[in-house]
Amino acid sequence: MTDQCKLVFEVENLNNASPATVSRCGQIYISANDLGTTAIYEGWCQLRALERSQDEANTLKKFLKKYFDDFKIVQTL
Repeated sequence: MTDQCKLVFEVENLNNASPATVSRCGQIYISANDLGTTAIYEGWCQLRALERSQDEANTLKKFLKKYFDDFKIVQTL
């Protein structure tokens, strides 16, 4: 492979990975229970603020918080 080639692997868990495999490949595992929906939509809103406008990002964040956190339309396992 060339230096410009990058590979990304997404795995469900690291049950069979040794510490050496994890450290050499730079793998990071974050459980869906630890991450939650808040971190996902807040990150997306930050990106929207940079790409569009802060007002739009604030409005989106308000609605996403209302439906995801207050009304709990999506529940994580």
